[in-house]
Amino acid sequence: MNEPAVKLTVLYPNTPGSSMDWEYYLGPHIDLARRLLTPFGLQRIEIERGLGPGAAPPFHAIARLYFLSAAALQDALAQTAAALSEDVRKYYRGESVIQISEVVPV
Repeated sequence: MNEPAVKLTVLYPNTPGSSMDWEYYLGPHIDLARRLLTPFGLQRIEIERGLGPGAAPPFHAIARLYFLSAAALQDALAQTAAALSEDVRKYYRGESVIQISEVVPV
């Protein structure tokens, strides 16, 4: 199996007034993401739940979505970004941050 070459990272900052509905996020939203993105080459999704350091973690969550190529990711975003962005409002109050990265094997 080919290793993913690019990663879409979505960070959900834990800022004043922000909130995260984990039940919706881990259920309906992740199901929607898989359904929409798998036809475009989504390889896997990893979710991190913030724990710290300290009482409040800097991020509620960090999502990592892996694709085989930058072209596949770009196609996926072009076709699905509107639907996925609309769904974000159902589980997160705040401004998310998105980064696209090359996966560098070490």
